Amino acid sequence: MKISIVILSKNEEKYIGSTLDSIFKQKIDKEYEVIVIDSGSCDSTLTIAARYPVRIIHIPANEFGHGKTRNYGAQTAIGEVIVFLNADATPQDEYWLKSMVDNLKNDARIAGAYSRVYPRQDCNPLRFWEIITEGAGDRQVKNIDDFSGYQYMKPREKRIFLSFQSISCAIRKDILLKYPFENNIEFGEDLEWSKRIMEKGFKIVFEPKSTVLHSHNFYYSFVKTFKKYFDDARLNNRLLNIWSWRNLPILAAHVIYKIVRDLGYVLSLNRGMFYKIGWLFYSPVIRMAELFGIIAGINSRYLPGRIHSAFSLVSEVKTGRSHFITS
Repeated sequence: MKISIVILSKNEEKYIGSTLDSIFKQKIDKEYEVIVIDSGSCDSTLTIAARYPVRIIHIPANEFGHGKTRNYGAQTAIGEVIVFLNADATPQDEYWLKSMVDNLKNDARIAGAYSRVYPRQDCNPLRFWEIITEGAGDRQVKNIDDFSGYQYMKPREKRIFLSFQSISCAIRKDILLKYPFENNIEFGEDLEWSKRIMEKGFKIVFEPKSTVLHSHNFYYSFVKTFKKYFDDARLNNRLLNIWSWRNLPILAAHVIYKIVRDLGYVLSLNRGMFYKIGWLFYSPVIRMAELFGIIAGINSRYLPGRIHSAFSLVSEVKTGRSHFITS
């Protein structure tokens, strides 16, 4: 079984070297190629990547799309299994690849598998505990064996069930070519694909033995946090009808819950008092940015195009105002 590792990059000089170092230390008895698709880096990302035995493909920044670019990578790859990895998602050990792709060996109904994500040490505390909590749990083989039960799942329950992380994942090429990512989706191509593929009867595996380091410090910025949750809310509302107006009391309660969790986690840290006080005061500010972003996101269809673009982190990436590939 040949494997193609497709890495998406843009201005990732800080991490791409350590990511490629880890990739070429993988212990696996299968051949693999590495493809770097770069969408307009203007730092030393490409110079660093060129030091490794990789195939580099250049695309303009305005041609990048979360689904579109991954589909392009799959089409150019020679492997039977396509592994997608963000340039700033660094495998934690030498068995990241084997642990993930072994899930695809014996069951043809398993369409894909994805890694557990751990936050980097510089991740701010408000996001740190969220990533740890979101990624917790044992290996799961997820499939819809009861469509009537699936149809009546609560939206947030369904959102968790359908979770799939294209930050670090492996997908059978034949299935991906037949059922590609949605080309025109701006964000959340992994959730949309997972929903569609499981509704067709395939399985998705969460493999916690395959781990990567990946986190963005959006929470240092009110504006970035607002934009991130604006995009999330648009996606969740469109695909699963999460956070409609009737959910606003639940949403407000959820924000309060997060502030309380922030309080407990920050106070538990072995850090100085000024550090803790700073984050405790900043927690309500950031959580309100989430709230405002979600409210704007679920009403985005009513916004003029220019406002919509100004509110979206994805639009910021596409126009070159930010280098983030994904959340």
